Amino acid sequence: MKIRQLEAFRALILRQTVTRAADMLHISQPAVTRLINDLEADVGFSLFDRSNGRLNPTPEAMVLFEEVERSFAGIDRIAQTAEQIKSLRRGSLHIAGAPALALEFLPTTLTGFMREHPGVSTTLLIHASSIVVDMVVGRRCDVGFIAHPLTHAGVNVETLHRAPMRCILPLGHRLADRDVIRPEDLRDESFISYPKEFDNRMYIDRLFAERQIDRVMSAESQLSAAICVLVQHGAGVAIIDQVTARYAAGRVLVKPFEPVVMSGFSLVTSTQHPPSRLAQAFVDYTKQRMVELLAD
Repeated sequence: MKIRQLEAFRALILRQTVTRAADMLHISQPAVTRLINDLEADVGFSLFDRSNGRLNPTPEAMVLFEEVERSFAGIDRIAQTAEQIKSLRRGSLHIAGAPALALEFLPTTLTGFMREHPGVSTTLLIHASSIVVDMVVGRRCDVGFIAHPLTHAGVNVETLHRAPMRCILPLGHRLADRDVIRPEDLRDESFISYPKEFDNRMYIDRLFAERQIDRVMSAESQLSAAICVLVQHGAGVAIIDQVTARYAAGRVLVKPFEPVVMSGFSLVTSTQHPPSRLAQAFVDYTKQRMVELLAD
């Protein structure tokens, strides 16, 4: 049996005449008749009684029709699934990100993406940048977001965001009225830093050392979000990435810092396995959300 024969059989049962069955399938009436004759030859019994110019289904035909309908329902589901995949309304998305992005930016971005693409399921994992790269290489995630520039033969690295870092202060701080914070303003301030092995920490320390400005190094954390909480509760001041500072605004004072210290984030994809249409759509959506966040 061929699928076209079953289509003609089904159409003739549903439409009751060869003419209407031909219209349903967009083929000629002789073509419908030929397909029905070929199907009867294949199954080995009559499917229609021919009388008075009409084709009436036999009881055996109706038993066969029930099975054909179940099969076509399955085909319809396959077609529907294919359409959902095409329109990015079905599929799964696995994302891994460094904490600076994955604690607030990526969750809010994923929420907006899922709202525009109902039916898509997502997984967000939070790891250090080096582990995120390993996950992309090992195909354990579709797209990765990292906070430190890393090179690896197995990934493509693209800058997502690069911008000056911001100085954050507790609400009501003595420097609240300053438009710009400079190293001299932070002399003898309690200061919260990234760990010494972080590049940004080294840049910032060098900047203060070159100006012979002392700070009180009161605390360290590898997470920008944790640094924000420390500042919020009065443990000191800090210089952090602009994305985290945007989300912390209102809980801490956020000020431009000069001279400029740049920081940024990158997205990584596999060199061996191009992103799926769904993953690429999320990448494009994320880039737009980053632009909108920093434009506010």
